[in-house]
Amino acid sequence: MSGTEARSGPRERPRVSVVVPVRDRRELLRALLEALDAQTYRDFEVIVVDDGSIDGSGECADGAVMTGRRVRVLWQHGIGAVRARELGVSAARGDILAFTDSDCMPSPSWIASGVAAIDDGAAVVYGETRSARPVRPRERSVTAGDDGLFATCNVFYRRDAFEAGGGFDHPDAWRLGYRVSARARGLGFGEDSLLGWRVKRAGGEVRYVQQAVVLHHVFPPDLSERLNRALMAAAFPALLAEVPELRAKLVRYRVMFGTRTRLPMYATLLALALNRRSAALLAASWWSFSRVRDVRATRAPFVEQIRSLPEEMLVDLATGSALIVGSVRARLLLL
Repeated sequence: MSGTEARSGPRERPRVSVVVPVRDRRELLRALLEALDAQTYRDFEVIVVDDGSIDGSGECADGAVMTGRRVRVLWQHGIGAVRARELGVSAARGDILAFTDSDCMPSPSWIASGVAAIDDGAAVVYGETRSARPVRPRERSVTAGDDGLFATCNVFYRRDAFEAGGGFDHPDAWRLGYRVSARARGLGFGEDSLLGWRVKRAGGEVRYVQQAVVLHHVFPPDLSERLNRALMAAAFPALLAEVPELRAKLVRYRVMFGTRTRLPMYATLLALALNRRSAALLAASWWSFSRVRDVRATRAPFVEQIRSLPEEMLVDLATGSALIVGSVRARLLLL
């Protein structure tokens, strides 16, 4: 990496600290560092926290220089992204904390957009996350807009607001049972949303800045990964119970979570439980049709669309089952 601070050189203490956790994503991390090196705003440092990589991810960043500062690499032994971000914050020197992930590529004006909003009075700024390219059937990426979740792939905190809010690894994230498995405890779930809402409820201004764009990598088909993430939906009822303000953005018709309808799946399962074979067949046809409509929107080849249907329906089953379990635990119905 190159990159130099304009004219007077870098300040001893940067204004912004960009914190990035990584595990076994060497090439994606390299692309992220190149995107950060292309930022129009130059008064920042980069802190990479290697969470037990075995592919040399940390070594890839160690020694790199941008804005006249060495990229700082910290190391921990595979205890997860939540702790990695907290470790990065503990070493950060900036008054503004910026968070993104190793599978992301911020736009050149990303830091500038976040800093401008904080200079204008915001305590928390979150931006638009888009998939790096159109997502084909069975592939996985992340998109986010003005949803109030404060995803850590694209968020800025004024440091004093972050510290007053208690940081990410807050007892609430454990007390409320959001981390529903060992994998979820490491990957993290809910701690970013809880922190953002703690700051907002304490009077901090929260602002969505659409110009703060991050492109998220599109991962190839991996059924195991998709199912694991689907099962983490069990945590959403507890999250909405704690932050009811999210219902307006994430829930339709009072109980339907997200934009993807699972009503035909539930109808199919209910008909089977009642031994109503004709009704089950009709509901299953409705379910199949709804998934066909979804995959057709990807404009993938027809054969690929048809092949993806069993996996799409299996993901529906995993998500729906997780939501039911989570609804019972949180005593809040979400389907």
